[in-house]
Amino acid sequence: MRWFILAISLALLGILGFGLVWPLVTVARVSIIGAAGEITFETYGKVFGNAYFMRALVETVVFCLLTSALASFWALPLAWRIGRGQTGARTLRALSQINFAFAGIIYGMLMIVLMGNAGLLALLEAWLLGSEATRGLAFTAFGLAVCYLSFQIPRSALILAEAVAKIDPGLLDAARTLGGRGPAQAWLVVLPLLRPALVEATVFSFLLAMASFGPALLIARSITIFPALIYREFTGFLNFPNAAVMAVLMLVVALVLSALMRLAFGRPSWTETA
Repeated sequence: MRWFILAISLALLGILGFGLVWPLVTVARVSIIGAAGEITFETYGKVFGNAYFMRALVETVVFCLLTSALASFWALPLAWRIGRGQTGARTLRALSQINFAFAGIIYGMLMIVLMGNAGLLALLEAWLLGSEATRGLAFTAFGLAVCYLSFQIPRSALILAEAVAKIDPGLLDAARTLGGRGPAQAWLVVLPLLRPALVEATVFSFLLAMASFGPALLIARSITIFPALIYREFTGFLNFPNAAVMAVLMLVVALVLSALMRLAFGRPSWTETA
């Protein structure tokens, strides 16, 4: 049994090494190797000096932060129903888990079908009202945000549902006894209890959004998404050093911001330290 556990552990380390560590090392190496094989940081200077790339990175970070925070709070009602085992909880959990089976590009295609130039929404509007206000809505910042939220909300809900399930019902009963009902109970009792989980859900959604480029390739027009630029540099222009530097930069920014969010907002609330 001991040898079996050792073999499994070595296999997992091997998978981790070849599936994560080796690609990261390769990308980092490509980012600092020049055309003649020498170590150079010239490509980093070019990327940092490119206003288009830097603006795209800022836009992507702001967009992902906003949609991630919105997704976490928007997922609260769904998470509450799942976590408290209310009517339809199993079905909602299953539907949220199915979300993991679809790549981001599927959501981009769905947005085109629903809100594209000839999408269902535009056709219905033209038929009912004779106007074209919603035509091409998928290709706006609003459409891109709806696309991201459509896969961020179910995944955030699953994280939050675990925290909801652990809330002591006695605390809610005590709050009701003291007159805390409705919004007061949610604001003074439930949200402080769920704050660490909300931060984790937001961080998870943020990292997920930062790594997603499928929807951006299809529908991003008003916002330049940084991972889509990396994809184009790599596959469209075959500019491997640029793509590697941009990937390293995005990884560092995403990890630093995630750590800062946990540090600033993820500390235990008063209910956990009391």
